[in-house]
Amino acid sequence: MKYSTYTKAVTLIVFFSLFLSCDLDINENPNSPTSATVVELLPHGQVSVIRPFSSLINAITSSAVQSRVNTRYDNFTVSRTTIDGVWNNNLYSGGLKDLEEVIVLGTENEQWHYVGVAKLMKAYTFSLMVDLWNDIPYSQAFNPEFESPAYDSGSAIYSSLEALIKEALEDLEKTSSLSPSSDDVIYGGDLTKWRRMGNTLLLKMYNQIRLVDSSVGSKMEALIASNSLIQSSADDFQLVYGNTASPENRMLLFVNDYVERLDNRISNYFNTVLTANNDPRIPYYFYNQSAGNFVGRDAGNPNGLSTFEDQDTRTFHGVYPCGGQYDDGSGGVTNSEMGLKGAGTYRMMTNAMRLFIEAEAAVAMGITASAPVVSLFEEGIRESMQKVNDLGVGPGISAMQINDYVMNQLNAFNAADDTEKLKLIMMQKYIHLFGNGMEQYNDWRRTGFPDDLTLVVQTSAILNRFPYPSSTTPPTLPNNDEFVFWDN
Repeated sequence: MKYSTYTKAVTLIVFFSLFLSCDLDINENPNSPTSATVVELLPHGQVSVIRPFSSLINAITSSAVQSRVNTRYDNFTVSRTTIDGVWNNNLYSGGLKDLEEVIVLGTENEQWHYVGVAKLMKAYTFSLMVDLWNDIPYSQAFNPEFESPAYDSGSAIYSSLEALIKEALEDLEKTSSLSPSSDDVIYGGDLTKWRRMGNTLLLKMYNQIRLVDSSVGSKMEALIASNSLIQSSADDFQLVYGNTASPENRMLLFVNDYVERLDNRISNYFNTVLTANNDPRIPYYFYNQSAGNFVGRDAGNPNGLSTFEDQDTRTFHGVYPCGGQYDDGSGGVTNSEMGLKGAGTYRMMTNAMRLFIEAEAAVAMGITASAPVVSLFEEGIRESMQKVNDLGVGPGISAMQINDYVMNQLNAFNAADDTEKLKLIMMQKYIHLFGNGMEQYNDWRRTGFPDDLTLVVQTSAILNRFPYPSSTTPPTLPNNDEFVFWDN
């Protein structure tokens, strides 16, 4: 994807931001004029639905699983008002409405490839929304006949999304009067990659519900045998942000850490996970403002830091998760001109994730995967390291560093029973997912790993699900510690 293409799309974020303080109806979309075409609507929808998962939702979920400590969301502190803007502006009256319009217009004009891409984006977004809220408006969400759309059950929505993904894959095979190209800010109109994305999304969703649906094992095996999944980093489902402030198209995590420098700290727990195994990704994951000195924070620590007095000394996110600075040991206070200047990559589904999903299912369910589980485990680690090297920043992680790390992990894996094998798989996936708290949060709730997270002082109930926004009137108001349908 060329940067100029992305700049055009991300400019839309500024347009969306004008509506963030508005009280918007779920069935109205002021962002999309009635004369808009699928070429204009698709990038609107893609950017708008991805942005909250890479920013606010990422901050909340990363704090829940302690890969970072965010001042506002530490200790599971999430209220109904916290996510009003995400629910209304970014999702229902924003990106999801745009994608729905692409589906309607594309169907009318037989622009089937746009329809297929929009359905896959819709399915991905709604699957994550179910993972957060469980029961949400779906079947009536964009029907103007319903002023108050019904809340469908999470399990029913997952079933509907399975059908929607299969429809989308069929749409991509049809003769289309128009096909996306540079207006597709994810894959630049590469339909083969979209097909792989759709099948991998099915694999991920089947794995997500494995605790409550015993039939998914055979479905996962069929997908794996089809050889139609994400197979390399070139297929990865991800969004690369830009590096300019005017218009603002930098990754918000970079802005938080390198410009505003207020809310985030790296969790001491996550640092310990990496340093315990001499992880070579550390200088790409973390940037130490104090030369050679990691300054993090314990989750749930109620003491001090009321005025951000560690602003110039704390460790921030590095080049890998947010397009910040590679840590060469020199240190220095963060600023907006450092590193990749905010051109970070938000990684939604990667080949490494796919390998770890297969490995998890092989150990936990006994499915026949694409390779022996030990090979999947090894390849997942190597792919995770390669994702760092793909940035082309710093000296790169050397083959010797990778081999030494892999050998240590394999020694532990080969000596482990199935429970320990699953833990090793999930911890390596947890490390790989740094920067995508949403998927770390899903894995933690589904598997219980990491299984040693602690809070200095716990003041709130554990966050098993998100509260509904204060702007909605759902049929019930579950507590934050209640489970979504697939959780154990």
